[in-house]
Amino acid sequence: MSIFSSSAKRFLSGKMSRPFKSLVYSSHDVEDCTKVLSLFSYYPQEAVDKSIVLRTLAFPINPSDINQLEGVYPSRPEKTLALGTEQPSAIAGNEGAFEVVHVPSHVKDLSVGDMVIPLQANFGTWSSYRTCKDASEVVKLEGCDKFAAATIAVNGCTAYQMLNNYVNWDSNGNDWLIQNAGTSSVSKIVTQLAKMRNVKTLSVIRDRDNFEEVARELETKYGATKVISESQNNDKDFSKEVLPKILGADARVKLALNSVGGKSSSSIARKLDANAIMLTYGGMSKLPVSLPPSLHIFKGLQSQGFWVTQNSKEDPQDKRRTVQEVARLYAEGKLISPKDEVRVLEWDVDGMSDEQVLDLIKLGITQKGGKNMVALKW
Repeated sequence: MSIFSSSAKRFLSGKMSRPFKSLVYSSHDVEDCTKVLSLFSYYPQEAVDKSIVLRTLAFPINPSDINQLEGVYPSRPEKTLALGTEQPSAIAGNEGAFEVVHVPSHVKDLSVGDMVIPLQANFGTWSSYRTCKDASEVVKLEGCDKFAAATIAVNGCTAYQMLNNYVNWDSNGNDWLIQNAGTSSVSKIVTQLAKMRNVKTLSVIRDRDNFEEVARELETKYGATKVISESQNNDKDFSKEVLPKILGADARVKLALNSVGGKSSSSIARKLDANAIMLTYGGMSKLPVSLPPSLHIFKGLQSQGFWVTQNSKEDPQDKRRTVQEVARLYAEGKLISPKDEVRVLEWDVDGMSDEQVLDLIKLGITQKGGKNMVALKW
């Protein structure tokens, strides 16, 4: 029996006794995107008994969500008057975990109490409830907690697809990948997945006072083979004299994962073997990816971008398979849930005023130094 069943039954017994509450926006502001947000209460225009009704469990506040509010992200939801707002508006949020609380009779692939996540971005996850017409719009998950579920679509899928979709790995050899931003959520998942495949990882992190402590955790807890600093990454003598000893005999560095840009990206690219590939999936330094011509001419370097949102549009079934495989690894305890790392911001659905909820979300947008996750208390 699902752990959500009793709460779902309470919802059904009350039907739509409470309004949906969604964080909406009708304009953009690149200087302060919190200004464009408002909390809007409404009853859905579509017949609820003919819709799949989802109750939100948790949603992260991702950089891409903020970029959408700023108006600088290339993928954005269409603004509409369907919610009943005065101006055409969209619901914020691309990612989240939901509980199914109502399933119409014509839907056979979902049951009340199931945990699901949206298959595609622009779903509008910053909301207390959402509806959808068909089970194909969501992916059912089993066995993983809400914090893992709420981050699979972006971090989990990005890590899994970058590792598995571009390189033929020799699990019996000495194959390596190198990645910058080694403390990021994606990088931590990459190292865990790579270790399962006997692929070694060289993770680059920023220089810091507690470097040894951070490096030790990445290596012992998350399975990174070796962690080095950005200053080591950029040091030619280190690459020439120390790195070969780290990599060992017959090492092949086949893949570089870049989410920083600037000098960091060129330094990890220089460590690749011939005919290797670098995938750029972020640009935290806001500096261009600069690569010397020699890497392309003499080493056959392939350099391309990775965007999980576009991949999902082009091959939704691969996205579905990826989500379910990553969820299985979480459920089996082979991947570490982010639940102990995220900063949880609690939305008390019955106990908080609209103004308090809006302030909570604004805090999640502006508060730095960790990943913010909004968890709904029902």
